[in-house]
Amino acid sequence: MRLRKSIVRRASRRHSAIENQLRLQQKILAAPEGGSVAAFFDMDQTLVAGNSSLLYVQRAVAEDRAAMSDLFKTIYYYLLYRLNRLSMDAILKPTLEGIKGKPEAEFIRFCRQIALRELLPRVAAQAQTVLEWHRARGHRCVLLTAAISYLAEPLAHALGMDAALCTHLEVEDGLFTGQFAGVGLCYGEGKVKAAQLWARAERLELMDSFFYTDSASDLPMLSAVGIPIVVNPDWALKRLARRRGWLACRWPRRR
Repeated sequence: MRLRKSIVRRASRRHSAIENQLRLQQKILAAPEGGSVAAFFDMDQTLVAGNSSLLYVQRAVAEDRAAMSDLFKTIYYYLLYRLNRLSMDAILKPTLEGIKGKPEAEFIRFCRQIALRELLPRVAAQAQTVLEWHRARGHRCVLLTAAISYLAEPLAHALGMDAALCTHLEVEDGLFTGQFAGVGLCYGEGKVKAAQLWARAERLELMDSFFYTDSASDLPMLSAVGIPIVVNPDWALKRLARRRGWLACRWPRRR
């Protein structure tokens, strides 16, 4: 009996996921054609099945670029973040401290490898399909993430996206200072600011655009666009999406 109920539940979830993906396709088809519409995608746990900071530290430990204690610290910080007990600033702090005074050139090469070898294979097939749907309508596809530019930009390029709005690190004389550059961390309200600046430069309206994310921390950006889409939501965002009637999609990791 339990096995039968489990099978029924799994079948129901699969049916719901397929149904919602079709509903999403209809929303994309109903949107205006052309570059006046943007589709913004969060990266970690949305476009990519995983956390880029954690994957970065894992690779750094594997190549003796970081200590095992750094990995444990990152995992601990990440768990606190998922429980809404730690800010994104604190998540990125170990990375900033670890690269302070180090040359940017080597970091660029290392992060590009992570983006192509670790992040790209974790992009769900459903996400690839949605990108294709938007491109077929002439929409601008944009990666909008708190992740650092050295990870976000190579991934966006590999996926054929139009831009990557992300966090930039300060560099002086070819060395990292351990500080954020420009407007700072692209997170929460920072994402809205980055998207608004880009949209103004590209002459498009956020209220005509889409935003895909998994996290309730992105509520400011979800509220700033006309078509918010929830993907693999955390518990807080799942509840919020139900109350507001936002479409929720499930994008499992590509096999």
